[in-house]
Amino acid sequence: MRRLGIIGLWLLGCTSGLEASAIDEKGMKPAPREVTPNTPKSIAAGELFRYNFNSGSNVLPFSMMGKLALGGYVGSDVTQDVESHLKGNNRAGMYQQLSLVVYPLHTRFVGGALRTSSTAQSSVSPKKVSFNAISVRSVQSVGARFTDDAYRLVFRGNGYYRGRSLAVGDNQFQVLGYNAVDFRFEGKLRFQVSLLQATSFSRLQTGNMSLFTSASGDSLAFNGRFYSQSVGNEPWLSKGVGVAIGFDRMFKIRGLGTFKHAGRTHYLCVGVKDFGFIQMPKVAVQSRGYVWDASMRGLSVAGESNTNMVGLKQAVVNAKELQLSNWFGNQRDSAVSRLQIQDQTRSGTVLTPFALYADLFNIKVKDQFFSLNATYLNVPGYRVSGRVSWEKTWMSKGDQKWTYLTLNPYVALGGFDTYDLGCAVNFETTIQRLGETFFRLDLKGLEAWAMPNKQHGAGLSASIIFKLSELVIR
Repeated sequence: MRRLGIIGLWLLGCTSGLEASAIDEKGMKPAPREVTPNTPKSIAAGELFRYNFNSGSNVLPFSMMGKLALGGYVGSDVTQDVESHLKGNNRAGMYQQLSLVVYPLHTRFVGGALRTSSTAQSSVSPKKVSFNAISVRSVQSVGARFTDDAYRLVFRGNGYYRGRSLAVGDNQFQVLGYNAVDFRFEGKLRFQVSLLQATSFSRLQTGNMSLFTSASGDSLAFNGRFYSQSVGNEPWLSKGVGVAIGFDRMFKIRGLGTFKHAGRTHYLCVGVKDFGFIQMPKVAVQSRGYVWDASMRGLSVAGESNTNMVGLKQAVVNAKELQLSNWFGNQRDSAVSRLQIQDQTRSGTVLTPFALYADLFNIKVKDQFFSLNATYLNVPGYRVSGRVSWEKTWMSKGDQKWTYLTLNPYVALGGFDTYDLGCAVNFETTIQRLGETFFRLDLKGLEAWAMPNKQHGAGLSASIIFKLSELVIR
């Protein structure tokens, strides 16, 4: 029962990688915000370096996910405690990104001005498109939506539920990793074109799946649909290549409600990051209960076929073999023939884990500044997230080498997690031959860092951003 056995391994493999990556919703903007928000200019910037890590779940505690990712023993007391908090539909996920600018580096600046004539002015015409930088990135994403019985099957094993039917139901899991080369441009809006090369891809989906284990543990009854897709150890170009685009636009708003009568100005930044696809020429697909296009093209199913309950009986009962993987391994030959699993190699496209986001800032309430953020990330298990942050800025005084320091504590809802408390710190200074340089550190999920056994999900973002030019906001 070769492919049915992969279900348990898949669930564990997907979940074990959740702590490996992240996305910083607030930090996705390619430009940091102005210190003096009433100035009608926007800083066009490039990320010299950025590392994002974000993970979350509505049920799995941070400590458990850390042990699954980095290694460590997860005791039965932990799995039982999680089981008592399971919901009918659960989610978990992660996103990780590492980026570095490779052109231009420090030679871009001469005496604080840009070397290239197209961007050497302090104010660039929004109608003129100019090339800014080239950067390289590595991205890893994992997303999962799973039922309570799917969790029981993976983390507790079917041996704990003898004499009971587990309604595994509908589940979705996906792992997608890729490298990117980004070309950044600046004009009426800031935009980016990226060339992508896949490094990893795996996907599992189940439908109406159920599993019954006899009270004596010597037989199983299985029904339902599933398919798994994966790219093996192919040459780097054979794994898949693609393209993605992104852009960022800032608008000036003459206040909202009572703020408009007070003559206050807000700024709205909207954009999309990494919207594109990856074409994968050789994907191994194994399935039961699904109909596929006969051309062998496309990774989406064309329909569903009827499935029947299949019973599997074990002649020799061994307590150790009640574990799912051992049972399937020993019964593989008879199980594969009875389940009628279909093997094929297909080609098709996969959407990138793109992000849609919007920022509204310079909201002044009783002499305090606040900002709002909304983000959607195209990864299974991610829900639209919202964030409210408060800003406190300290400007330098006298002859000091730094310009300003900003503190941004915030509360976020949604995403992979249920809620998050976080704080971001922004620091600006001038570095010789790099000009104005911004440092940003964002620690997300403070409650999970403080109570890893009780709270879910955490994140970390660190970046160095340099100023390219200033654009007049239209």
